Amino acid sequence: LRLQGLVRHGPDGMEVDVLGGKDNLTDVNAVIGLHQLKQLERFQEQRIALARHYFDRFEQSGLSKIGLGLPIADFVNSNWHMFQVLLPLERLGQTRSQIMLALKERGIGTGVHYPAITGFALYRQRGYSPEATPVANQIGQSILTLPLFPTMTEADIDRVVKALQEVLA
Repeated sequence: LRLQGLVRHGPDGMEVDVLGGKDNLTDVNAVIGLHQLKQLERFQEQRIALARHYFDRFEQSGLSKIGLGLPIADFVNSNWHMFQVLLPLERLGQTRSQIMLALKERGIGTGVHYPAITGFALYRQRGYSPEATPVANQIGQSILTLPLFPTMTEADIDRVVKALQEVLA
């Protein structure tokens, strides 16, 4: 899949091959966006409630004890457009790709936001190196985005956390 200079390589791989991008909305997307703005406050309240439930479930599940990194529990300044965890890959003995595929087999979609740009070929060709940004590189290789959207239910989050427990056990 190639979209605006972004190429996907497997479940957790991507490559940027064009510098910049054109991010104009289509008229249809603009109309949808305007309509959804009316629901923004309700969507945000739901996302906050769901993020709180993620934190509760992670605490109850014991997943934080294996070194799973959780986001800062900021319910005032965060818009919770994503819920990301840092996987302790060295401790788990699995790759992020393996974890993503195992979750996919259980019906759980995940994503990767955001890899360090110094790892993309486009930036390496311009003299940047992943070694120059070791923290960003480490986070970019171990971050995993879990499902979070306004129409999710607490039962959906319970299912995500249960699947993550199974995969990381």
